[in-house]
Amino acid sequence: MKYLKLACLLLATTALFGCVTSRSVVGVDAPQAANGNGQKVAITVLDERRFELKPEIPEIPSLKDGEITDKTITERAIARKRNGYGMALGDVLLPEGTKLSDLIAKSIAAAYGQAGYRVVQSGEKTADTQAVTVHVIEFWSWMSPGFLTAGVNNKLHLKVETGNASPAVEIVRQNREGVQVVTENDWKESTQQGLKAITETMAKNL
Repeated sequence: MKYLKLACLLLATTALFGCVTSRSVVGVDAPQAANGNGQKVAITVLDERRFELKPEIPEIPSLKDGEITDKTITERAIARKRNGYGMALGDVLLPEGTKLSDLIAKSIAAAYGQAGYRVVQSGEKTADTQAVTVHVIEFWSWMSPGFLTAGVNNKLHLKVETGNASPAVEIVRQNREGVQVVTENDWKESTQQGLKAITETMAKNL
């Protein structure tokens, strides 16, 4: 029985280490809200994040296999895993067909819907449609080692041009959640909390 428990522990450790070093694909839910009936708005999100091959700090986006110029990969990338020493390992992507810009567009749309606006697609725009452009300067999650717990961090910075004479809305947030072991669900939660913060902050500015 003793050796069986040891074997199970080693198997679990090996599986966990394999998950950490490899690429993970994680589904993320964006905030949802009913559309309003007021002023029509069309939202465009531009993913302008800067990826680096081997950044000196973990909050700069990077990818395990160095695919930092492949937009089909970078537009889905949301996090990078690290070991207890802070060494970069595997990365975390959204499922194929889902872009970070899509999720952020839904988060901004939720804020406008709460404020009574009617969010329309580009094909539904009319002369009186307000154009909203969102520049994604930063949005990234990463693991940071700690003494008793690890930290799952999320950092975001958006610049939202609302299409009127008002100054652009700056949405800036950085958050850290302490966990015993970082799992794939933690990357999902970290990203969803960031998206929720985008909706809440934008709603306060409308």
